[in-house]
Amino acid sequence: MAYAVLKYAGSRGAPLSLYSLGTAEGTMARTLSEFSGGQIVSLSCSPNPENYKSFMAYGEPANAEFFIGPFHWLTKDALGSDRRLAKFTQGFDIILEDTTFQMYSPNRLKQIEFVAQHLKEGGIFVFVEKFRAADEGDYQRREHQKNYGFKARYFPQDEIDRKKTAVLGTMFNNEVTLKEMARAVRAQFKHCVMTWNSGNFCSLAASNSKENLDLYVSQMPVSAIPHEYVYEAGMHPASTIMTKDVPV
Repeated sequence: MAYAVLKYAGSRGAPLSLYSLGTAEGTMARTLSEFSGGQIVSLSCSPNPENYKSFMAYGEPANAEFFIGPFHWLTKDALGSDRRLAKFTQGFDIILEDTTFQMYSPNRLKQIEFVAQHLKEGGIFVFVEKFRAADEGDYQRREHQKNYGFKARYFPQDEIDRKKTAVLGTMFNNEVTLKEMARAVRAQFKHCVMTWNSGNFCSLAASNSKENLDLYVSQMPVSAIPHEYVYEAGMHPASTIMTKDVPV
């Protein structure tokens, strides 16, 4: 995904603005800004001050900014009133939501509507989320596959159990199905593609510009996901999986 953003930015004649919301210390956005030599100007946000300390640990990053607070605090007025952030008042070319909405509520319609106000015309909104399966049994089987077929290789069982208790319950209560997500995305965007799937996680990219969306997707390498973890159709390279004229 980061590689695709870098390549997409390089295909443009002007700097690209990226908003990465709720992605901890904003490592990807900060790195892209530095690696692109200013071709990508980024903003990250997190409600945890500890993440800002990590963001600033090696000095103030060039062409990368950080907002301390949840994504729903970042209004256009908040951007305009901050000298460092005022440059983003015209909006962003790409917005990335990486497992953020599911930490707050299941109301994707209002969440997407709120954040989309910051997207430029023809911009791209990327979503990485954990989704409920249509069948609860399928969901649980994929969770077991992740926990015992993958996580167990790298983490002790007590750590896996702690995360399940501390984090995953909140996430599950705020997760939605792909069908529900499609309805929420359709309220704002004409085009959406699925670019990645692993277990209960999927990544979607949406835009009102099919040209921009196709260009972004064309920059993505094929996902290196073992076939036994892939459950959803429409993986990259993907055709449009939903538009205002096509039912879910």
